[in-house]
Formats: sequence, C-alpha cells, structure tokens
Amino acid sequence: MTYEDPAGSIEMSLSGMSQQIADFVGCVPKVHEATIVADVNPYRAHKKVDDDEVSTGSIDNEDMDHLHDDRMEPAGADINGSVLKAPEGDAVEGKKKRSVIVAAVKSFRYLYSLVLLVFSVIVVMAAMFSGQTNASTFGIPSIAAFCIFWFVLIWLGQIEADIDRLVLIIKYVASFALLVLSVVIVMTAMFTEQTNASTFGIPSIAAFCIFWFVLIWLGQIEAGQGCLVGLQQIDKERYAESHPVSLKCTTLAHKGDNMERFIVGRQLLVVGIVTTLNMMGAPIAGAAVFGLPSVVNQIFLGNSVAMILTTLMLGQLTAQVNGGTALLDMINNYFMLFSTYVSLGIEFSGILHSVYLVQIFFSKITGQPIDSKEPPRNAMQNAFFWGRVLMSCAALGFAFAVTLSALFQGKTSMWAGVPGWVSVIILFALMCFVGMMEGMQIALFAVLNMDKEELKSHAMAYKSCELTFQGDNLQAFLIGRQICVTCCMFVVAKITSCTVAPGESTIFGVSEGMQAFFNTGLLGALTRSPLVLWPLASRLSSEFLKALQAFFNTGLLGALITTIVGSLMWRIVASSFSLAFLSNPLIYLIIRLCLVLEGSGLCSAAWVTARFQKKMMGYQPDPVYLEGAPRHTSAPTNSREKDIDITVTLVKYMYSMALLVFCITVVMSCIFSNQTKLSSSAPSAVAFVLFWFLLLWLAMIEGGQGALVGLQPLDKNLYEDSHPIAHKCTVIAHKGDNMERFIVGRQFLVVLIVFVTNMSGAALPGTTVLGLPSILNSIFIGSGVAMMLTTIIVGQLTAQVNAANCMLDFINVYFMLFSTYVSLGIEFSGLLHSVYLVQYLFAMITGEPVKTKEEPRSAGANAFFWARVLISCAALGFALAVTLAALFQGKTTMWAGVPSWVSVIVFFGLMCFVGMMEGMQIAMFAVVKMPKEELESSPVAKANCELTFAGQNFQAFLIGRQICVTCCMFVVARITSLNVAAGEATIFGVSSGLQNFFNTGLLGALITTIIGSLAWRIIASSFPLAFMANPLIYVIIRLCLILEATGICSAAWLLALLHKVVANFQVDEVYVGEPEEQGKKIAAGAGAEGAEIEA
Repeated sequence: MTYEDPAGSIEMSLSGMSQQIADFVGCVPKVHEATIVADVNPYRAHKKVDDDEVSTGSIDNEDMDHLHDDRMEPAGADINGSVLKAPEGDAVEGKKKRSVIVAAVKSFRYLYSLVLLVFSVIVVMAAMFSGQTNASTFGIPSIAAFCIFWFVLIWLGQIEADIDRLVLIIKYVASFALLVLSVVIVMTAMFTEQTNASTFGIPSIAAFCIFWFVLIWLGQIEAGQGCLVGLQQIDKERYAESHPVSLKCTTLAHKGDNMERFIVGRQLLVVGIVTTLNMMGAPIAGAAVFGLPSVVNQIFLGNSVAMILTTLMLGQLTAQVNGGTALLDMINNYFMLFSTYVSLGIEFSGILHSVYLVQIFFSKITGQPIDSKEPPRNAMQNAFFWGRVLMSCAALGFAFAVTLSALFQGKTSMWAGVPGWVSVIILFALMCFVGMMEGMQIALFAVLNMDKEELKSHAMAYKSCELTFQGDNLQAFLIGRQICVTCCMFVVAKITSCTVAPGESTIFGVSEGMQAFFNTGLLGALTRSPLVLWPLASRLSSEFLKALQAFFNTGLLGALITTIVGSLMWRIVASSFSLAFLSNPLIYLIIRLCLVLEGSGLCSAAWVTARFQKKMMGYQPDPVYLEGAPRHTSAPTNSREKDIDITVTLVKYMYSMALLVFCITVVMSCIFSNQTKLSSSAPSAVAFVLFWFLLLWLAMIEGGQGALVGLQPLDKNLYEDSHPIAHKCTVIAHKGDNMERFIVGRQFLVVLIVFVTNMSGAALPGTTVLGLPSILNSIFIGSGVAMMLTTIIVGQLTAQVNAANCMLDFINVYFMLFSTYVSLGIEFSGLLHSVYLVQYLFAMITGEPVKTKEEPRSAGANAFFWARVLISCAALGFALAVTLAALFQGKTTMWAGVPSWVSVIVFFGLMCFVGMMEGMQIAMFAVVKMPKEELESSPVAKANCELTFAGQNFQAFLIGRQICVTCCMFVVARITSLNVAAGEATIFGVSSGLQNFFNTGLLGALITTIIGSLAWRIIASSFPLAFMANPLIYVIIRLCLILEATGICSAAWLLALLHKVVANFQVDEVYVGEPEEQGKKIAAGAGAEGAEIEA
C-alpha cells in the first residue's frame, strides 16, 4: 500500500499498536525515525516531515513524501526494465509542484466523495421514513429505526473503525451469552429433576453441590498438569518462600519418575470427574426446560451441547488459560497437593500400566534409553510392575475385542449407513488425532524452558514452538485444542457405544446381562471393575446386571480404549521425547487448526471468565516471583485483556440501563395501578410525586455527606465567592462537633426516607403488572428487586459518583442547606442520643477520652444532654417491644409463611450484617493510618486491608457495600413495618390512631439507625483493628466485590455522566486549583485582606 490514501493508513488496531509502530519505524529512513515515532499516524508523520523540509529548505535525498512512499511501494520501471529515477532539478520546487498537482486531484476526490456521501445518506433516510427498509418488515417504527441506525453508526465510530475489536466484542458477547444460557439450562434441568442425578435418587441440591465441586476440581487438575510439567526446569529454591504449597506439589511430582506417574493417574481422574459431571448434569431423554422450542431442547439437552460447553469453558479452559502464565499461583493450594496424591495413587493401582509398553517399544525403535531418575527396580519391584502391566493389557485387549466385534457387526451407536470397516478406520484415525493433541500440550510445556540453541537444532519443532508461543497463541491453542479433543471424544463415544437390544444376538454370545454391561461402553474403561470380578459378574443374574446399567450408562463409552490408546500412550511419548514429538510436521497443522477453532469464538467466554478468575484470585505471571518483574494490577496488561474489559464494561452498561428502565417501569405501573401501600389509600399522583421527591432527597443527602466530609481539610476562603451556598453548608457542618451530629441525624433521615419510599413504591402482595410472567412478577415485584435497584441506582450511587470529585458544585444548592439543618435538627431532638451512651461506654473500656472540638458542657447543657439520652433509650426500648410483639403475632409485612421466630432471627441477623458493613468503612480508614508493625500483629486484619485497597478494589467495595446495605434495609423495612388493618386488635391495645403511627415504619427506622448502623460505627471507630480482625469481614468484602463485578448497578455511571453534563458540574480543582496552587491563593487572599485593613 502507499500513503496516498490517508483514510486507509490510519485504521491501525490498538491491539497491535506497539508491533505496528515497530514495523513502521523499520521502513523509515533513519533521518526521520525519531520524528515518525512521535506521531504514529504514518500519513500525518510523513506530511509533517515533508512540510518541514519545504519550509526550512533542508531537503534530503530520499524519494519519499507523504503522498508517495518508495520504500512501501516498488519504484516503476521503463520499457527496458530499468528503475525509473526522479528527474534531477530543484528539490524544493519539485516537491512543491507534486504537492500542488496531487492536492488538486485529492481535492476533487474529497469533493465528489462528499457529494456521494450526502446523496447516500438522503436516500437511506428517505427510504427509512417512507417505510421501505427492512425495519418496516419487522414492525419497527421509522423513528426507532432512525435512532438505532445512528446509534450503531456512532458506536462504530467510537471504536475507531477497528473492525478486529468489533469482531472480538461480538465473539465475547455471543460466547458468554451462550455459556450463560448453557449453565442456566443445565441448572434448570437439574432442579426440575430432569438429569441423571434424579434417576439415582440424588436430591437436586446435593447434585448441584457435587456438580460445582467436581467442576472446580476438573479445572484444578486440567491446569495443574501443565503447571507441574512447565515448572520442571525451574530451580525450586527460587519459589520456596513465596509458594510453599507449590513447592510441596513440585517436590512430590518431580521426585524420580513421579511426573510420568502423575500424568497417567491424572488422566483417569479426569475421566472419573467427567463421569460424575455427566451423572449429575447430563439430561435424561425427553428433557425440556423454559418451554423452549423442540429444536433448541434437542440441541442443548438432547445432544448435551449445554453440558459440553459448560464443562469446556468453566471446567477446563478457564483454568488452562491462567495456568499458561501463572504456573506458581495456580498450584499454590492444598487442593492441588491432594489431587497430586490421588493421581499417583491411581497410577499405582496398575489398571493403566499397559501404556508403559509403548514407552519401552518406542525406546527400542529409536535406540534411546528411557529417561529415568530412579535406580533400576529390584526383582520384587520388577515382578509387581510386570504383573500390573499384564493385568492392564488383558483388560485393554478384552475391551478392544468387544468394541471391534460390535463395530464390524454394526451394533454400535455409529450413524446409520456407515460400513463397519469405515467405522474402524475412523476410530483409529480419531485415536491418533486425539493422541497427537493430547501429547502436544505435554511436549510444548516441556520445551518451554529448554535452551534455545537445543530447540533450534530441531527445525520443525522450533517452528511449531515459535508459532505456539507467539503473542497470545499459547492460550488460544489451549482453547482450540480443548474444543477439538472434547468434540472428538464425543464422536469416539458414539462409535464405541454398543447398542445390542434385548433379544438380539449378543457379542461373543454372552448373557443378556453381560451384554447390557457391554452396551455401556465401559469396556473402554473397565475402570469401574477389576478384572478378577468379570467371571463373577458373568454368573450374576441378568436382572442384577440390568440394574447396574443405570450406573454404567454415563456416556463415557470406550473410556479405557480412549484413555490408553488415544491419550496416555501419546502423553508418555511426548513427555519422554518432547523434541522428537514436536518435529512431526502434522503438529504444525494441528496447531493451526486449534488456532482457527479458537478464532471462531465459540468458547471465547473462557477468556472472559479467565480474566475474572485472574482478578479475583490475584494471579501473577511467574516472572513476578522468579525475576522480580512488576506486579500486575487489575488494569489490563495486554490487548486481549483490554478488549475484554471494554466488552464487559459495554455489556454491563447496556444490561444495567435496560434493567433500570424496566424496574422504573414496573414500579410506576404498580403506583398508577394503585397496587402499593400508599397509592392504595391515596391518589396515585400523590404517591408518584412523593416517591420521586424522596428519591431526589435521598440522592442529595447521600452525595452531600461525602462532600461535607471531603471538604473538611479545604480552606473555606478558596470557594467563599464561587460557591456561597456550599460555603454556608460547610460553615454550619464543620462548626465544633456538628459534623458528627450531622452524620447521626442524616443516618436516621436516610433510613426514614428508605422506609417511606418503600411505602410509596413497594407493591402489595399478589400484585401483577404489564402482563408479566409469574416468575418475573415474583422476582421484581414480590421480592422488591425493582424498588431496590431503582433506589440504589437513581437515589444513591449516581449522586455519590458525582459528589466524589465535584463536591463544591454538588452541595451549592439550598436543598443541601435545608437537608443539613434537618439532619442537625433530628440529632438535636434527642431521638438518637442513646448512641452516645454506646460511645461513652467504649471510651471507658478503651480508656481514651471522647474526641471533641468544643468546650466542656455547662451543668444545664449536661442535664439537657443526659435527659435526651434517657428519652432516646426509652424510645428505643419501646420501639423494640412493639416490633418484636408484632413479629411474634405475625402482624408485619414479612413474607407469608415465614414463622415468627424465624422472622426475629432474620431481623437481628440482618442488623448485625448491616452493622458490620456500616462499621467496615470507618475501621478501614482508621487501620490504614496505623503503624505497619501494629497492623501486621493481626494477620486477618492485614489480609482484609490488602484485599480492600488492592488496585481499584476500594471503589468497587464501596459500590458493592451500598448495594448490600440498601437491599438489607428494604428487607428490614419489610420485616419491621407493622400491618395491622382497621378493626384488628392493635399492639398492646393502643388506640387506632397510635397504631396507624406504628404502621408507618418509623419505629423500625429508629431501631435500624441505632442498632444496625450508628452503634457499629462507634465500635469500629473505638476498636478498628479488632473489628477488622473478624474473619467474616473478608467474606463480606468478597461479596461486595462480586456484587459490583456483576455490573447490575453500572447504569449509575451513565446516569452520573448525564447528570454531570446537565448540571454542568466541574471538578473542584477548577475552582480551588491544584493542592500546590491552593497555598498561593490563600497567601494572596491573606495579603489582600491585610492591605485592606491597613487602608
């Protein structure tokens, strides 16, 4: 290409930017190299160079300008084949003439292209608004089609015309959606008792637990094998201290010939785990879920596609992706150590010892001795070894005999019409194909740390390794290989499964009961029954063996044949002769095939789940520990991770915003259909106005508290003129101990607003709107999810996002000044003064005085203070008495069917849970200011702080915490809100007017504020280290991080952006300057004030 067309030259993919810069610089003359690097757009770079040459008169001798690049495009030739040279003459004039001529040509191009573009847009829009596009055939209104069209067009522009990135995003989204669908289908089939687990009488919840446990185990041993092989060349002393459990694993696995033994036993362990997965999750015949079309049920359930994709992506690929770069971190757990022992124990049993014959045979052919790190076996060990080899060979031979006989007789589940001899050829071809792919992984990891010169001595092996380890190809290969192997395994299972119906002639004339055993395909494995039990099994009754059919029919047909012939033999060869194995030219083609398979994007979700796993587990690449490389943070470290983060963020925003719109629609429908507590007894318009007023007020005080706290260190003179109302707010709130009083009063105000909002928008029992299915009504209306999400996103998080860095603009309104006075007024009333009793109690326990910025109280002020404390304690006691009495009498809005004693337990459990989350934020800020030695004295507190303040975890924790707290508040509001109808017996026999007051939920708000919030904040402030040393805190932090990672409230960021634009918020630095500028402004202001006084 040339740089003649600037539009073509600037379409540079961000994912390969560094390499493209390097390639580009390599083709530029050295005289311009530094200039070009500064501007990576080649069109602009060359143009700048040539323009500078013309302006300065400094012309070089190279035949290049921004309109023609002779190094990128071969020079033309004359009729004799000689290279044409530029005519000699004045260089400056020559370039000027060329530039003028080509500029005229290009101007004409731009003009007619612009005219063509305008004409095309007019035609498309005219067709759209006249209903003559495909949108009209789908019933999409013209205005909707117009909006969608331009949104997609702008979106394409925003991704900088990077088609590769767009394709990747589509792959990630489609694959992840497919994975979610598959998991949901499998779980639904499991809980509706339509899987094999139900045929064995296993309860759904037990099947669920077993399924996910073995799936995690599968991921561990799938990645663990590659890690143990890859770490063979690494000196163990280099990671002995940083990874003690990894050291135990590698010491055990690398001792003598244990690595080979581990590979053998681990393969059978994988087969056993997959068998268990199928037993728990594989659907039974005729399974159907969600009322899906029969073709969808047939694909995902009938053909087990849902099980295959779930197992592939979650049980294998995710762990393998991270295991390819984080070998040490991946196996640094006792689960892997346990798996290592189990694998070695399976190998010791001898059922698979026939694979060693292949190793010995291969050694004889090549003339190379078998590499062994152990001394020769003695006579007794030799006899035991060969005895196990003979037993394994007998089992394998018998399995082959039965399977081949069934194939030639056409008595397998092979597709109809395929001749028996063709089936046999396909079987062995697939065995070889699968075997090469199984061995490749072992061989590639074995040469990973091999000396480069030794690797180069085998050209074909070096070429294969070069392709595999280029960029992200290793991880892509692992994904493609796993897809290929798993699909081939299913074909092999279909080929080797016997299908001899009752009454037909059996294989070798055995009994029908024994034939039923053959039909399971476990002659491939014979891993379930020792050889000595076969004669006994053949003598058992036909009925008993048919009963065993249900257990044997797990889908792992031909498992023994596949395990030994199609896997272990090849792995042993690859482990023993890595370079020779990789020197096979077919290996290069298989690597290409695996890369193509991964490129299809079918299992691209594994990259996304691997990214989540890496961030959650904190995996680091091995050079961080072995070479002292910088640690990776949650920020992306390569183009793939960046694309994944972009995709995930985009999907979060889209689905969260759609979910928010849906929730608001549901809540408003409940209000205007008079199906909420308030709208059922008052006009809908009143409930509507009150709902949105309270939501806006909640947003104001949620963001306002953060702003008032954050502005405490800032000199008020810096914003007195620019933000007069904000100045009034801070003067009041920062005076004496008013900040503490504001927080106390504001907390009750928040809880009260949430309770009243719940009355305005929460639906009555049995509410249905918009003709939604019962399951959606139950989730969004019955459980209050719609109300919770609306309140969290609109009423809390959106304001908090903007108030974090636009504090001055946010509180520069009279509504905030009003809220400040209201909060201080609530605290002054004394309703919450019992919390100060807790404060003084802990001050006495710790021996530290209560911190204050005010003078000691006078006798009158002291009496007034303690009188309010007594009133508050009385009010709290009365509120608890009324609420508990209502709970035990079943007169609250608690969900029907929940026993009273359970309601009380849940109530106090939620109080403790909310309290810990309220106190965590206070304790964290106190702990991080402690001396390092004091913090390290509590390992749990240190671990909690490290987790919270790692990368961007703190911001994520605050968002997750807000979601958790608000959800709990709504549940508490439901538990404590009294529901005594007119005419019913009132609590404690009070008047109906007082009972109506109880029904408002004010008593529950008082209890929640004091017991579920303020008391815990004081405890956390008094004993921050002990508070953070609670192991439950770590679990809560993880829960908050997971909640934030789901993106369920990501719409808050979009709403905050919209709010910021509409309100014209500016960051505080715009008004007060950077920290270094603030001192100068204060000094200048003080000087001007002094001069004014003197005057």
